[in-house]
Amino acid sequence: MSTTAVPSAWFPVANDPADWFTTGELERARSYQRPLTKLRLFRTGVNLAIVLAFIGFEVGPRIADSVDGWILQLVAILLALEVAVLPINIALDAWVDLKHDREWEISTQTGKGLAIDTVKSFFLGFVVNLVLLIPLYALIRSTDLWWLWGWLVVVAFSVGLGFLYPVVIAPIFNTFDPLEDDDLNGRIQHIAGLAGVNISGAFVADESKRSRRDNAYVAGLGPSRRVVLYDTILEHPPEVVEQVVAHEVGHWRLKHLSRQLPMMFVLTFLVFLALNAVAGWDGLWGWAGVDAVGDVPAIGNPAGLPLLALLVQVAFSVVGVVTAFVSRAFERQADLQALELLEAPATMIDMQRRLHVKNLADLDPGFVKQLRLTHPPAAERMSLAQHWAEAHGLPVERHEPVDLVAEPPTSTEAPPST
Repeated sequence: MSTTAVPSAWFPVANDPADWFTTGELERARSYQRPLTKLRLFRTGVNLAIVLAFIGFEVGPRIADSVDGWILQLVAILLALEVAVLPINIALDAWVDLKHDREWEISTQTGKGLAIDTVKSFFLGFVVNLVLLIPLYALIRSTDLWWLWGWLVVVAFSVGLGFLYPVVIAPIFNTFDPLEDDDLNGRIQHIAGLAGVNISGAFVADESKRSRRDNAYVAGLGPSRRVVLYDTILEHPPEVVEQVVAHEVGHWRLKHLSRQLPMMFVLTFLVFLALNAVAGWDGLWGWAGVDAVGDVPAIGNPAGLPLLALLVQVAFSVVGVVTAFVSRAFERQADLQALELLEAPATMIDMQRRLHVKNLADLDPGFVKQLRLTHPPAAERMSLAQHWAEAHGLPVERHEPVDLVAEPPTSTEAPPST
């Protein structure tokens, strides 16, 4: 057996996308991703401009002056914010799903389906935000220790969502049926047995009604935890799907979902400490036209919701770099678990290549983008599998990659402007 050490999951493995993908596949991915990168920057800029406009033109205070009662003020201002950003988000989502992704033959979304998803997302987001914001504002308005109690409320809220997501929220958008393929179910049970985890089976989501992309994930906490496969992934050979499931079972075996909670608790606590630090910054709140109301500090005035939303967004953008780093490490650990369970590195590499090429993933993301990725790039994951194989005396025979897909469209239009 080789004495080559298996690389640490906490650091990326040296890799070159050209070793794993053809020039055509790399160019195809770049051509697909390039407009989306511009669109993401455009969306972020426009949404930021809208929030800054709310703050600069004191929209929050104006709405608050016209509504009685802080809860109704909060509802009205939150609704105004979400309605303000809705048109641009609808336009950009429609361009991606109904034009760009259709040209690349990866979207199966319809105008009706997009409209239904948009309505569901809007009302779900509005309700979820209210369920969180009302108790937070109640705490800010009632105690100087709002930052501590508010942190505990967010922690409890996040854990509750973890339990409810697979059984309450996800079914709003998809139908989930038990996997009916007896052979694949047998493979999944075998993997679970190798990992020493209990699993009742896997669920299949009807994602093909929106997209041809492949995906799988573990969702939920405690009894609601489950492995979910997109129905599109079942098009691949069973040994390929088996690798995907082994990766997800690896997450389960290593308790990644529960291990992420303490990190989330600590980072959220730091965010609340930061909010408490700026709560007394009169100049900042004065710039937004927000004043204290009696014994209630300015941060507890619903009129300041746009500024509070901006501060939270900035804070979690910074925190996101840390969570993304840990997420990438967990993904590498899950890959290593799959390799240890099935001992089939060549199939693992084949799975990574198939899925990333079909999904039009970014095959060679830049450094800045990689900082925010929750999953390592494909070439890195394939190189990790090769290193694992060499360390275990199972060298993977390398071949020149051959295009798995047709040539890309000759041109794509830019996203719509406003």
